[in-house]
Amino acid sequence: MEQETRDKPKHSVKAIIRDGDNWDRYQEVYAGKVTADQIREVEKMLGCGGLENGYSTYICLDCGEQVKVAFSCKSRICSRCGKVHADEWSDKLVGRLFNVVHRHVTFTVAEELWGYFDEHPESRELLYEAANVTLRAVIRGEPGVVMVLHPFGKDLKVNYHLHVLTTEGGMDEEEQWQGQSYISYEGLRKKWQYELLTRIREKEGARSETGGLVKRLFERYEEGFYVYAEPRVTAAKGIGRYIGRYIRHPAIADTRIVSYDGEQVSYYYQQRLGQGKASKQVYKQVPVLEFIHGVVRHIPPKQFKMVRYYGLYAACKAKKIRAKMSAIGKAAGRVIYRLGWRKRIKRDFKRDPLRCPKCGQVNMELFSLTIRCGQRLITIGGFKWLFARGSIREITDPDPPSVQIEPQPIQLAFSFLRSP
Repeated sequence: MEQETRDKPKHSVKAIIRDGDNWDRYQEVYAGKVTADQIREVEKMLGCGGLENGYSTYICLDCGEQVKVAFSCKSRICSRCGKVHADEWSDKLVGRLFNVVHRHVTFTVAEELWGYFDEHPESRELLYEAANVTLRAVIRGEPGVVMVLHPFGKDLKVNYHLHVLTTEGGMDEEEQWQGQSYISYEGLRKKWQYELLTRIREKEGARSETGGLVKRLFERYEEGFYVYAEPRVTAAKGIGRYIGRYIRHPAIADTRIVSYDGEQVSYYYQQRLGQGKASKQVYKQVPVLEFIHGVVRHIPPKQFKMVRYYGLYAACKAKKIRAKMSAIGKAAGRVIYRLGWRKRIKRDFKRDPLRCPKCGQVNMELFSLTIRCGQRLITIGGFKWLFARGSIREITDPDPPSVQIEPQPIQLAFSFLRSP
């Protein structure tokens, strides 16, 4: 269903792309640098909230007022739909996390390799593989790991890195929990660098141009690739919200766009100054097509999964592992209730979208669905749905007249009556 924003920003990615002929010019200027998947996701986003892409119609049974609610687009670049997806994902994550301490770790990649991963999407699998092997080498027992790939930085430039949520410790061979509050980040950096670079070299060949780059990176980064030790997180809900913000959202939030004059876009970002240091706010101005490319280029391929689960959180053995964790008292009994679109709007915006705008009746009912079929829209449902659900009923006269009455012209009107 249609989503909303709490405080509407002055500018938005959607409005900038849609403005004038920006989208057409972008596809012309960046032809060959934008994929069919990226074009498809942008065009879905541009139509989000528009009735031309389909909608639900709700009807008030007291006064007959109808309200149309446009379908959402579910695009990977839509800020409105992305927030809903991220919230739902984080709620599901909270429901499956074990009752142990977790840590958020960020694995960075040398900037010399950013171009390589940008040009070779298939090689991004190596990032997940290397990080998984690295964590298994430094954590006692089998850990539970969730990984989210982030292909961009806050300045919209390419910046491949992994956000990882891992348990502090793991299950040993005797199926007992082994906690681990200390992790050597010096060893983690070197192991991460070794696992990633050796995989790239094996894939591309030691004598290739990329193989030569791998050799130079070993020499240049003697201490390994940097790994950020993020704070420990013990509250399950906080864990889900913390990492959930990194999935399915555009490379820049609308609230960070400062100005747009039709030719130039200004935005800001927080620049990290180093581990344990405060960040500073940096402002940047770029031509509008460059800004659009900074957003569009980071849309992943359609079938590429940005989120991966390993170890104790692997889906293939979830039921078996949960039983073992329950046996040692580490499986939290959390119940997560999924909020529908109506409840989300009531929670976030303090209003009921199904309250009749005309008479105030609070439970408007679904009347029909209008969906796209090829190049046209078709509508299903209507009064037959209301009759089938018992929302309205037909009233017949129990005492019909005994004499013939000449038919007279009459004015037809619908009467909306509730079932007793």
